[in-house]
Amino acid sequence: MDNRQEDFLRELLADFKIEAAEHHSVITDGLLKLEKQPPPELYKTIIETTFREFHSLKGAARAVNQIDIERICQSMESVFQQLKKGTFTLNPGLFDLLYKGLDFLNVMLADIDNTNKTISSGMYLPLLKAIENTVKNFTNTQKPAETTETIFQFSKTEEPLEQLEQEPVLSVPEPVLIDKQLAKDTVRISTRKLENLLRQAEEFIAVKATLGYYIHEIQKTNHEDQSIIQRELNHFHRNLSRMVDDLLFDIKSTLLFPFSSLLDIVPKIVRDLGKEFDKEIHLTIHGAETEIDRRILEAMKDPLIHIIRNCIDHGLETTAVRIKKGKPKAGIIAIDINQEDGKQVILKLTDDGAGINRQVLTEKVIKAGLATLASINRMSDQELLSFIFRSGISTSPIITDLSGRGLGMAIVMEKVTGLGGNIIVSSEPDKGTTFSITLPLTLSTFRGVLVKVNEHQFIIPTTSVNRAVRIKQNEILYAESKPFFYRNNESIALVELSSVLGIPQRKKQKAINAYFPVLILSSAQHRIGFIVDEVIGEQEGIVKEMGPQLIHVKNIAGATILGNGQVIPILSVSELIDTALQSSTNLSVAKQEDEVSAVPVLNILVAEDSITSRTLLRNILESAGFVVKTAVDGLEAFQFIQSERYDLVVSDVEMPNMNGFELTAKIRNDERFTNIPVILVTALSSDFDKQRGMEAGANAYIVKSNFEQSNLVDTIKRLI
Repeated sequence: MDNRQEDFLRELLADFKIEAAEHHSVITDGLLKLEKQPPPELYKTIIETTFREFHSLKGAARAVNQIDIERICQSMESVFQQLKKGTFTLNPGLFDLLYKGLDFLNVMLADIDNTNKTISSGMYLPLLKAIENTVKNFTNTQKPAETTETIFQFSKTEEPLEQLEQEPVLSVPEPVLIDKQLAKDTVRISTRKLENLLRQAEEFIAVKATLGYYIHEIQKTNHEDQSIIQRELNHFHRNLSRMVDDLLFDIKSTLLFPFSSLLDIVPKIVRDLGKEFDKEIHLTIHGAETEIDRRILEAMKDPLIHIIRNCIDHGLETTAVRIKKGKPKAGIIAIDINQEDGKQVILKLTDDGAGINRQVLTEKVIKAGLATLASINRMSDQELLSFIFRSGISTSPIITDLSGRGLGMAIVMEKVTGLGGNIIVSSEPDKGTTFSITLPLTLSTFRGVLVKVNEHQFIIPTTSVNRAVRIKQNEILYAESKPFFYRNNESIALVELSSVLGIPQRKKQKAINAYFPVLILSSAQHRIGFIVDEVIGEQEGIVKEMGPQLIHVKNIAGATILGNGQVIPILSVSELIDTALQSSTNLSVAKQEDEVSAVPVLNILVAEDSITSRTLLRNILESAGFVVKTAVDGLEAFQFIQSERYDLVVSDVEMPNMNGFELTAKIRNDERFTNIPVILVTALSSDFDKQRGMEAGANAYIVKSNFEQSNLVDTIKRLI
């Protein structure tokens, strides 16, 4: 066989693989619809369509000498031929056989280019025999039930033949999921898009002529007229930039594929897993027509399957448990996709299951040594939930082949952040869990913030930058010797970017009121402030991937080239945050001992029923150098006062068991404690409440709406 004939056969097989994947997708969709028991007229239409798809796939397989594929199609086509005649109807056992046949076809199609085939003829012959016997033995003419039920009814399989017990159908190897055209290095582009690209490319003929004209004009003009040429060139540059941007956008659009090309595999996965776990599942998909870079779709296939498996395996409850909870029998999995600002796509996957068990997650995190109970108690709910993305963490009570190993969600995080995206999770007990994935529209270009650290420049992807702020040295607080600061009532950990990257930081003398530039970066639910020397501005660039020699360099995702030709590293935010969380380095810009040296070491008792306010007050006072003990209400606070020595009490007013007014009065009425100063920090701002505080014996009354940490520390200093 000469080279030309070999090339022709390879091209023919490549075309067949694309065509076969499309037939396979339509057939799978048809079976899923038939399993929902559609009305009679729709039933007939689906039977006819599926029958034609099998027939076309069989003919195409024969044309490229794929005998095994042809034989399976012939057998399954015969089933639909009889269904058309009405000689028998579909039943759960027959559905199982047909789906198994599709799994065989899926693996065979993926193996077309492989010399060593996964499936031999002997592996699928029992299946063909079972299908043939089913057609022969089930010849009832009962019409399908008229129902519009849209729930997958996953009952236990009814074995269609006793003979199958002696000659079981062999298991199918794990199928390689073939999505329409995704596995190919070629794409189909509409003529409209190509014509538009050609028109824009033709406009650059005029660009060549214009550039030639200006070169000629500059050569012949005198110095006085060159400022006029400069203005014309600036105008030309603006027009040329627009043309380049438009052309680049349209070229990118040729690589955009709808999410439907990825999501076509989801109903089959949901059907199979729901059947395996005996769970009824209602699947909804919205926004499947949204387009995104084809390469991102390919990379998102595994993460999407991981999340769906996770939701079904130990997210959704069994039917019995759902009924006991008063929930609908069928669990819900909803996929919603929306494009945002023409720059990114938001994919949300939601289930209405049991939600993530915080107690179990806390125990797993502590056992893995990732955090202490004390630090977890200070975390927000989102920060705690983000641990499900750490390797080795799983809330599943048992280890199965699908979940429980703590790897799936770690893989999801790695894939999503590797694409320049982000993922967050939210969950409510007995209401369900939502995964929100933010993805860039395309991979080739991106926007980032250019920063400087000790004369080195880096770019941080804009999608991971929550905000850029400036903080003063006296805004830096400490908890367990770790620095943080507050923004919008949220505590944010603080690190120096130079320390995380291992760059030696030169000591700088800064005034106490000097500002430090900080970028607040987020990955999953973690948000950390990174101190930099300078925020230069936002940059747009083309991502250059790291070569194989540098693939293991930590904290670097790639590089880009500035307009002046300088190569700038692009930082990987997820790796930066992981490194920062594991780092124990102190800040060089602020010394804790310098801040607290002027304040004597004194004991302060804080009484506050809100854990958030309690943590805030404790951190403020500890960072000022005080030794702090906390109580959850006035009653517990007074018990502490009776057994330990305190130099001052800070108390809320509205608390259970004993409020702040009652606590203050009790302290003043006891001769042992009458000299202990009491500061009331409360949301009650009326003059009447302030008067009650003074009458009870409080030394100071601070309203939370006007609260500033410096006011509290200054007030304490005046009282002690």
